[in-house]
Amino acid sequence: MRISGRTAAVVIALVLAALLLVYALMTWVFPPPDPRFEGIPELEYYVTDDTGVLYSYYDIQDICYTVDYETSCEIAVLVVNSTLPREANEFALRTFQLNGLGKEGKDNGVLVLIVTSTREWKVEVGYGLEGVLTPTFLNQVANDYVVPYLADEDYDTGVYNMVLFIGTEILDKYEEPESGDPAFPIEGVPLTTWQWVVIIVVLVALTAVTRGRIWYLLFFILTLGRGGGGFGGGRSGGGGGRGRF
Repeated sequence: MRISGRTAAVVIALVLAALLLVYALMTWVFPPPDPRFEGIPELEYYVTDDTGVLYSYYDIQDICYTVDYETSCEIAVLVVNSTLPREANEFALRTFQLNGLGKEGKDNGVLVLIVTSTREWKVEVGYGLEGVLTPTFLNQVANDYVVPYLADEDYDTGVYNMVLFIGTEILDKYEEPESGDPAFPIEGVPLTTWQWVVIIVVLVALTAVTRGRIWYLLFFILTLGRGGGGFGGGRSGGGGGRGRF
């Protein structure tokens, strides 16, 4: 069968339009990496020691697991040599946000960050735990039971004490919120102007050509799941405690 040049041009145009539509939709369903989180680690376990200074690794893990099991609060420990090019405070906040520490709707996560090169410590606290793990409490624990050990480069004892006191305080005082609704709405990933233009133009053309069958494809694409982190999806308001040793 012979295909005219005009028909071939129409077919090519429709194929290109369909590809543009799929690309626009896929960049929404599976958005590209957020540059705000470039260089931020994805945490897979309660304890991540990039420096090899924690000898009580499993004991610290056990505390984190017990707290999670008993209260649903998530404690994560991260020991790194450096946070450059970011400052430790921003690094902790971005790490907390990227990994979604805490259960979604409860925002009950905690991140304990130790930076060995700059001799800094930071505890990032989720919204749902700010009334339990106050800056006063965290700084008092750090000054009395953590910093003296960190200053002597006994990171193992210092981190263990920090996690132990945090875990005990959560077990004693944390009360789960009555509502499972997020304390702060989960922000979506908005479509850009060019994506909307491409989608509208292509949808109109493909709906006419395919007699509506294109909507079956769209339903399939839009029902694909969007990826998530290893923790629950909580959020932090930048509260907690920090200092040097």
